[in-house]
Amino acid sequence: MGGGLNAALNSGRTSLQTNQKAIEITGLNIANINTEGYSRQTPNLTPYPALSFGDFFIGTGVTIGSVERSHDVFLAGQIKGKTAEAGLERSMVNTLAELERVVGIGDGSLSDEFDQFFDSWRQLSTNPGGEIERQMVLQRGELIGNAFTNIYNETQQVVKNINSTITSKIDGVNLRLDEIAQLNNRISAIEMSGQEANADRDRRDLLLKELSGSIGATSFETSIGTVSVQLGNGMPLVEGTIATHIVGVYSGTDVNLELDFGTANIPLERTALGGEFRGLYEVRDVMIPDVVDRLDQLAFTFATEVNTLHQAGTDLNGNPGQDFFVQPAAVAGAASSLEMNITTTNEIAAGTTAAPGDNTNSLSLLQLEQQQILGNDTFVSYYGKITATVGVEAARNRQAKQGYEDSLIQLQNMRDGIDGVSLEDEMINLLKYQSGFEASAKFLATVDEMMGTLLALKR
Repeated sequence: MGGGLNAALNSGRTSLQTNQKAIEITGLNIANINTEGYSRQTPNLTPYPALSFGDFFIGTGVTIGSVERSHDVFLAGQIKGKTAEAGLERSMVNTLAELERVVGIGDGSLSDEFDQFFDSWRQLSTNPGGEIERQMVLQRGELIGNAFTNIYNETQQVVKNINSTITSKIDGVNLRLDEIAQLNNRISAIEMSGQEANADRDRRDLLLKELSGSIGATSFETSIGTVSVQLGNGMPLVEGTIATHIVGVYSGTDVNLELDFGTANIPLERTALGGEFRGLYEVRDVMIPDVVDRLDQLAFTFATEVNTLHQAGTDLNGNPGQDFFVQPAAVAGAASSLEMNITTTNEIAAGTTAAPGDNTNSLSLLQLEQQQILGNDTFVSYYGKITATVGVEAARNRQAKQGYEDSLIQLQNMRDGIDGVSLEDEMINLLKYQSGFEASAKFLATVDEMMGTLLALKR
């Protein structure tokens, strides 16, 4: 009889402790309702093994067999993938907006400078010997050269800003890689001892998501609870408890990334990266060089055509026309170095003779304004296509960024609904475990009275 009551006493005691622990877990969930990356924890209750009492097997209590962390692997993978795509587009927004401003059309733009350059020749053609008109042609020639140089310099400033941004992000990536390696070690040790490492797993998942956004890292879990982190091309970032750092190496003014394996560094190609780094590299290594190449082509063709026609004329001193601009040696670099060759008004070859009233050459040069010299384009329409290319990419980027961020919000809401904390559910659990606790206390009091009655009988 006493043995049975002892077993009942143990059942009541374990029930009291288990319900108390379940209330603590519920409280932990409620406390972390707004914690980013927190996953709901659920106590799994299991009965103690039953013992034989004569002809019966009677249970001896309850325990929390495990604390389960809610985790949807598919959703987590989707979120990491969308985070990488959103990071790529997000990192391009500011640089593309700046590039769009640099190659814009409007007052003070290169397009405007072309109009004013040819307008100065138009004014000269009405008064070929006029000093003021000749001064204006010299001035507009210098200004259009400066406009090309300024655009080139501003594109290089965007490149410089991108390099600074890349450099500033490297340490953050390495710190996350180190922390994941440390968490791998801790999670593996804790779980091998039979415990749960739920909080550490939440932290590791958050770091993996951040690495997806910044560098496009992918990951998979091993059988011992560690995660392996890789770049898109399979290069390892974290293996077990070892993290491989990324280092920035300067090539001229450009910073490029390499993986530091201690004995040797392996360069990372643009295509190996994802997320924010990939977006920054796309603008720096693809878009800006394309803009500069086309500007160089425009500057080279413009200078060459103007020089050719200017040489066909005669200046006021009776000499054959010289190069109007310093002739670029090659297409590459033409935009960054376009400058005047002639320096005095007398050197302007407005006509085919030295007569001050001869405007024949200025009229020929004016024809350049409307000629389709660059394929099917005039100088202004060719520049307009450069502007349009950047504008279309910037518009695509803004739309894509918004689309990915909206998708990410939807996925995050789904994740919070499945793996996050629901205040309503936790309040129900709180009442359930509180009732269990109170019933256990009542049960213990009853068993205690029964034991007291037995002891009184023995006396």
